[in-house]
Amino acid sequence: MSEKAFTPRADRPTLMREHAAARAKRAAATAGSAEWRAAAAEVAAIEVEIAKFEALRVPPARVARPEAKGK
Repeated sequence: MSEKAFTPRADRPTLMREHAAARAKRAAATAGSAEWRAAAAEVAAIEVEIAKFEALRVPPARVARPEAKGK
């Protein structure tokens, strides 16, 4: 499995503004309508992009190597 480099479609502040706008669209739409579903999908897609930024900010946990345990 190859990992692709993360190339954001926008910077985090822009994504946060887009997220707020998409949430407002979702809130204004009738629950369950096509407009609501489209806005919900847009919110979810933006949240995935934001999560990618968050993942890059948090360093991975250190994993102890079994062979180094006895040293």
